[in-house]
Amino acid sequence: MKNYHKNSFRIALIWAFIVWTPNALANPADIETGRDIFHKHCQACHGDKGDGKTFAANVLNPPPKNFTAEKSKQTLTTERMIRSVSKGRMGTAMMPWESRLTAKEIQAVVTYIRKKLMGLKLQANIKNDKRSK
Repeated sequence: MKNYHKNSFRIALIWAFIVWTPNALANPADIETGRDIFHKHCQACHGDKGDGKTFAANVLNPPPKNFTAEKSKQTLTTERMIRSVSKGRMGTAMMPWESRLTAKEIQAVVTYIRKKLMGLKLQANIKNDKRSK
């Protein structure tokens, strides 16, 4: 009976590690890819720090999103950001990138923005990200 409990505990521990690790750690290669994509394609409008403080902010209406603003941190879900990068944003200068970036690259740049520029913890599954869109 003791071995049964030990094995059950081990299985539960392994399962918890598999399920919760994506929340705690991002693949460094994905973060690097996201960083590279951001600096190549997004930085001109959103700025080095993601704060939207660029020349573009003076000429675009509405100005580029400031990812560092508290409002952005509260309202931009992972799902919305992926959709915005993929499809663009009507009524803004945000263009669609789905024809130029793969789904994996879009996920990487969104992960980079959320983790490094917004300072948010990563979600294991975008469906768990239930803040308003």
